[in-house]
Amino acid sequence: MRKLVVAVFFLGLILSGIPMQKAFAMNCTEDTPINKAGDWFATLGKQGTEKDQILAKRKADRLLICAKKQAHEAGKTVEKAGKDLKKQFGM
Repeated sequence: MRKLVVAVFFLGLILSGIPMQKAFAMNCTEDTPINKAGDWFATLGKQGTEKDQILAKRKADRLLICAKKQAHEAGKTVEKAGKDLKKQFGM
């Protein structure tokens, strides 16, 4: 009984902690609080266009990294699906 209670508690803790959309889908255009804090430190003391240029460059770099990561994961998925099809057809 004790193991069941611990398992139910653990499952509830895990499922309530992370929304499912955030766990499986990553939106590259959203800024996280960590990104916002880093941008704030990067632009501390900067004014006007210099500040805007730094923010735009940092956002573009984050988008590029995220897009590369998603493309890599999609490639892995396609490769795995190809191997599964080859197994099914006996090749």
